[in-house]
Amino acid sequence: MIRPMIRPMKRVIRALLVTSAVLLATTVAAGVWLWNDPARAFSLAMSAGHANAGVTERVTSIDGHPWRLLESEPPDPQSTDAPARTALVLHGLGTSGEAMMACAPILRASHRVVIPDLPGFGEHAMHGTVAHDCKFYIDAIERFRVHENLGVVDVVGTSMGGAFAAAYAAAYPASVRRVVLLSPAGVRAPKQNAFMKRVDAGEIPLVVYDEATFEEVMRLNFPNPPEMPAPIRQAFIDRAVERRDALERIIEDVRPLLTDGVEPMLRRIKAPVLVLYGSLDQLTDPSMLEVWRSGLPDFRGEVIDGAGHVLLYDKPKEVAARMRGFLR
Repeated sequence: MIRPMIRPMKRVIRALLVTSAVLLATTVAAGVWLWNDPARAFSLAMSAGHANAGVTERVTSIDGHPWRLLESEPPDPQSTDAPARTALVLHGLGTSGEAMMACAPILRASHRVVIPDLPGFGEHAMHGTVAHDCKFYIDAIERFRVHENLGVVDVVGTSMGGAFAAAYAAAYPASVRRVVLLSPAGVRAPKQNAFMKRVDAGEIPLVVYDEATFEEVMRLNFPNPPEMPAPIRQAFIDRAVERRDALERIIEDVRPLLTDGVEPMLRRIKAPVLVLYGSLDQLTDPSMLEVWRSGLPDFRGEVIDGAGHVLLYDKPKEVAARMRGFLR
């Protein structure tokens, strides 16, 4: 009874081994392919990030310019109830909407979350030779809000996006309900850190020229930089080098706003504002919190211990709790 079963079992085992070998070979081949195709690896990583954050990507056209944006999916696909509010989220310098995807799972229960690539960043080309200064960006953000029928929004901005969010709330107070600023630029720090002294001396420390400067940018942004597979890392470097000239031009155009240009606007911001900095921030010094505190009519804020410049990465639970509580 046992011997007749031996041959069929051998065939099954052989088939399983062959199948496993094919799967292994396919996986290895795919890995080698992606390793040698950083752009494709980057694209796949971004797609995986979108799915994980619960956002979808689309492109809209405004005044002849394509705007790429990410937006949150409904919290319950079976429900017809739309979130009560909309959060318009503004990314920082040299990044794209992906840098702020973490806002979607934080706010999706209460908000529709919309994250555009701002002009000159991500997949959004620069708007010709016009100066990409404070007025340009603030007016562009308002045109985007109107075009997308977002209504009165809660604005969330980080770093450069924080300066834009504050300036936008000052320029268009009727368009804004509440404001969240994460490590915002735009005011003069009482304590000038090493990075700020370099900027005052005319340097542009956040521009990537090669792997060494990429390492420096990562170190400035993160107390503990995230591990990054080699193909993804190379894709980031390649994209940054490719767009270096445009970034340098934008930096010069918005430099007056980022250094202290928001300070004269603070009293015009009527919406309640939550300001958060990290105690280990090497870019926007946490001493800046006191400038916002003294200038804003309706201020809430704190320094989060142990966090660097990218608060959503370093302290996601703490930031999520404060955002949800403030924007409810």
